[in-house]
Amino acid sequence: MKSPQDYLLIAKQDEVKLQGKLKVFFGMSPGVGKTYSMLKEAHQLQEEGFSVLVGIVETHGRKETAELVSGLVSLPFKKIIYKDKEWNELDVETILRKRPDYVLVDELAHTNIPGSLHKKRYQDVFEILEAGINVYTTVNVQHLESQVDSVEKTLKSQVQETLPDSIMERADELVLIDIVPDELLKRLEEGKVYVPEKVPLARENFFKKENLAYLRELSLSYTAHYVEKRLPSGKERILVVISADPNCKTLLRHAKKLSLERNGDIIAIFIEPEENLTTFQKNLIRSHIRLAKELGAEVVYSYESDPAVGIISAVKEKKIHRVVIANDLNLHYIFPFFKKKLPVRLMEALPGCELIVLSSPPKVAKKDKVNLIQLLIPSSQFRSYASVLTATFTLTFINLFLYNFIGYWPISILYLFFVALTGIFYTRGPVLLSAFLSAMFWNYLFIPPRFTFYISKLEDLLMFFVFIFVALVNGSLTAKLKRNELKLRSREEKLSILYELTGALSKTSFHKNILEIGDLFFQKVFPFPVKMHLFHDNKLEPVILDPKELAVAHWVIKNGKPAGKFTETLPLAESSFYPLISPGGTAGVLNVRSDKEPTLEQEVLLNTIANQVSIALERESLSEEAKKTYLLKESEKLYNLLFNSLSHELKTPLTSIRGSASALMDPEIENDPLARKSLIEEIQESALVLNLLLGNLLDISRIESGHLSLTKDKVYPNEIITDVVGYLGRMKGNHKIIVNITGKERPLFLDRSLFGHGLFNLIYNACLYTPAYSHIWISVDVKDDGQSVWIVEDNGKGLPEDPSTVFKKFYRGEFTGKIGTGLGLAITKSIIELHGGNIIAENRKEGGARFAIELPSLALNEKPNPL
Repeated sequence: MKSPQDYLLIAKQDEVKLQGKLKVFFGMSPGVGKTYSMLKEAHQLQEEGFSVLVGIVETHGRKETAELVSGLVSLPFKKIIYKDKEWNELDVETILRKRPDYVLVDELAHTNIPGSLHKKRYQDVFEILEAGINVYTTVNVQHLESQVDSVEKTLKSQVQETLPDSIMERADELVLIDIVPDELLKRLEEGKVYVPEKVPLARENFFKKENLAYLRELSLSYTAHYVEKRLPSGKERILVVISADPNCKTLLRHAKKLSLERNGDIIAIFIEPEENLTTFQKNLIRSHIRLAKELGAEVVYSYESDPAVGIISAVKEKKIHRVVIANDLNLHYIFPFFKKKLPVRLMEALPGCELIVLSSPPKVAKKDKVNLIQLLIPSSQFRSYASVLTATFTLTFINLFLYNFIGYWPISILYLFFVALTGIFYTRGPVLLSAFLSAMFWNYLFIPPRFTFYISKLEDLLMFFVFIFVALVNGSLTAKLKRNELKLRSREEKLSILYELTGALSKTSFHKNILEIGDLFFQKVFPFPVKMHLFHDNKLEPVILDPKELAVAHWVIKNGKPAGKFTETLPLAESSFYPLISPGGTAGVLNVRSDKEPTLEQEVLLNTIANQVSIALERESLSEEAKKTYLLKESEKLYNLLFNSLSHELKTPLTSIRGSASALMDPEIENDPLARKSLIEEIQESALVLNLLLGNLLDISRIESGHLSLTKDKVYPNEIITDVVGYLGRMKGNHKIIVNITGKERPLFLDRSLFGHGLFNLIYNACLYTPAYSHIWISVDVKDDGQSVWIVEDNGKGLPEDPSTVFKKFYRGEFTGKIGTGLGLAITKSIIELHGGNIIAENRKEGGARFAIELPSLALNEKPNPL
């Protein structure tokens, strides 16, 4: 039998299940489109069958917002009288009674008028949510309580209305409505944010570009934190340290087992050591990094001089839960006895992180004997040793001369100063040599008893060892400074290369050009040949001729992993192949031909450049796909437009013909000759229009296919004009056509039919787009050399701002009620160009349009060129 507490628990669980979902449309300021987006989604919900109720929405005089609100069911405002004035507020009680699926509540930070159910609107929303009703609402970033101080400090204005951040944490979904400041300012000027009366004040205060930029950054940052908090909490992150220790493989495998047990991710960190590594150590590190990648680890690189600092930084940056290290991890401190053990330092610095220290097997726990020699005498040029040796002997001869004047103690100071000075110019090895020789010379030549290595006084013995100590300190610090300088210079060179590469790729389009830039940078940076091959349509470009190399390249593309020389896959190949990984998959391969295996630094830089090029290739592919999609949509749109237009335009004359033919069969019409004549003329005119439409379609088809050619003959200008005006017939309506032919009366050699058709389109177009009873002027001027200028003018409304657009296919002017396909002027232009001439469209100063055709002198024996 259940206790009352059990029933209470069940009731509470049911209550939680009944709570509504909260969706917040979040933005940086008013006017970004939060309310508009909320209303658009509300319409979508309504179309899907959900009941949507507009609780309260502020339109701020925006026409688009008001139109969207009108298409939804709006709840009447709750009227509240306060200080002798009526105020509109959200009617929570009615919402709870109606219980819609979704309710829209704008401006969540609003403070309710005294007398309302709650003090703040977000409290109204909490009550609605508890009733199991879903709520859509809007919030600006400056109203969040956690952001108020920084907003007021930056914007230098007080935030009047705020709401707690808990409302955002309660939100089931956050939608960021983002817009660039320039676009928002443009919307403000267009009156899409506030009514025109409020725009000047808003522009001078809140809507400054720097304010909007700051608020945008704030909104983006807040959204990122919101998303980060909702990452799956079950996933743990485990950090493992990669080193030259042979036990590192055991460390990596243990970390992998741990990640499988804890459902976690592995992050492997490699901290570049300060001293020079042997070839054996470099190979070990490379194999450990390769193993880490095979185990699915993310490999990160640290260049901190202090390994503990590098590990601590990685833990904080990557939000690591556990760190796995070896108990004898040797990260090469110069003076390890001056520092705490690494595990101790990590435990002190990372109290909330679990530290797992693994012991090493006894057989590999011994120290590397080479390390001490490398620590003391790193590789230096022979010239440095020779210079130090010469300088030491020179100083010794000078000291022999000064000995009788100053004694042996001041000479020790000179030697000490010399050793300190060499530390500025030379590395650890030459400095140690100078210190050792200085100590020996001072002991043998100057310390009593002279010319022996016996030291009788304690202070002399101490000075002897001071030389050695100073040399070790100076040499170590100098070597460290020089290494850091070289690392910094190398890092700057890499950044410069990547910056230059990124800039070049951002300005480049087409895959071929991107590959050329990539090859150019590879050639400039690396001492060995590197070639990029793009994988497109199941083939590589440029083509790889060697079938063995081609097989390796295809394996890399298929598996997305390196293969070939110096790898564990197909190592007998002549080249190394690396995949060009992009977000869309493997874009190609990188062909590296080198006799020596690339260093770890070279391999990292190689992959970095390859990744940049891959991203550029992916960007170009997406751009091409977007263009294809756009062209496809435009083609479909044009097809639908043309189909609908032709259906209408062909239907009009056919309907007229059919109607006139039916009327002719009427017995009453048979006895009326005038009516019969009018109907027959109507049929003829409609047939001419139909013939014109079909002729235009046929002509444009012949032009596009290149099968339209000229058949020239001797013809006079007045003959062509007579043909055209006669062909117009009743289609010219009440327009008055005025013809003026000047110049020498001589025949021209034209294609009478085609040129007449082109001229007809010009005149017919003028009839369509000019008022009734307006004038159309046709003038022809024939030059002495046979050139001719044909001009067609009207006094209508004229052409658009860019008159050349009228020659585009399917271009239609302002609708006049007349039929047409928008092909006439495009056909005319093609016909004129086929004759070797050109046509210009412009607006007349007096008003109207003007078309000028210039034809060259055409000889009778000239052979026409097909279009």
